[in-house]
Amino acid sequence: MCETGKEIKLCTCVPNGMNRIVHNKNSRRFKNLPKEFTWTLRKYIGFSSSMMEGMITFPLHMLSEDLTTEKMLVDLNNRNCFDFDYKPNEGDNLQIFTPEKYSRQFLSFIYRNDEWIADFYDGFRYETEKINHGKVYFDEKTENKND
Repeated sequence: MCETGKEIKLCTCVPNGMNRIVHNKNSRRFKNLPKEFTWTLRKYIGFSSSMMEGMITFPLHMLSEDLTTEKMLVDLNNRNCFDFDYKPNEGDNLQIFTPEKYSRQFLSFIYRNDEWIADFYDGFRYETEKINHGKVYFDEKTENKND
């Protein structure tokens, strides 16, 4: 029996527009760029010393059919999804974002007790530092399963 699906790869290539400053008069030129899911990997620093007010945005459990919390947890805990040499440290936070600019939704995972779990840091309470970022790729995979 053959099982198909999409394998998720977290690549450090810079997504379109992520490192580019677009001046207002040129903004229409980049309006129809392909929509790409992006990811950010952050290191836990500790409790935040600043006092901020605002509204917390909570992570979702599903961004698309191929990007769900369950699937990501299986992939993150069973193989290296990153395209660079990375060994997770206690408290590291991986966030995967939708392509939308103004209402960005996301999945969030924290590395705790030698495994990734679905969790997030409250940006008003905790301080984190960016380790790396990039684009999410989907590759077709096929696994042979013998009955």
